[in-house]
Amino acid sequence: MRRLTILALTWAAGCTPIAPREEPRAEIRVVAVLPFLDQTSGSSFDADEFANILASELVKIAGVRVVRPAQIRAGLESGESLGSVNDVVRIGRRVHADAVLACAITDYDPYDPPKVGISVQFLRVAAHPITSQDLDRMLQSASWKHGPLPMSRDKAGHVLALFEDVYDAHDGRTRSDLISYARKQTESDSAFIHEREFLAVQSRYLQFVSSRVVQRAWESHGP
Repeated sequence: MRRLTILALTWAAGCTPIAPREEPRAEIRVVAVLPFLDQTSGSSFDADEFANILASELVKIAGVRVVRPAQIRAGLESGESLGSVNDVVRIGRRVHADAVLACAITDYDPYDPPKVGISVQFLRVAAHPITSQDLDRMLQSASWKHGPLPMSRDKAGHVLALFEDVYDAHDGRTRSDLISYARKQTESDSAFIHEREFLAVQSRYLQFVSSRVVQRAWESHGP
């Protein structure tokens, strides 16, 4: 097994994701998508629907099987929670997953143009050893300090990727990505018409956001 190194990239939004360079596709074949946490105040969205939409986008990656949030809940024993890395690793082993994806919704505005903020932790079920240098780099990242699950030094070996992002349709880059994504979802030559569908229909915008989250979580740790 090659040594894990940590890739620290500075994004336009000011977030610093953490992700090993090691390509995980050979070993990550089953991913458990945990029920989403709602950290917004007064939002009106269905966190379970969002989690299922993201799971469907993840399924599109060749060779990956997804354990959906409803299956995770069904597998919980009485009094069991998903509040720590130990908890989700235990559940991941129980459902025979190689990795777990934990997400918290940090901001949500459904009105056109919509906005979604999300914090993501993509974790291995089986921890891998990391160097002290890589650990120090992890601990200095803002992404280490904020997320659905509290992180500690001894859990660093579980990390595949940690990041936060905001998908705001006001933003020019997000709107450009949305137009490109909408065009790929239809045979029509009119990107504008179908872009409007993604902006106006909540589930369609969540589908777009899910595709971006999956791509970033899955590809950010590639070589």
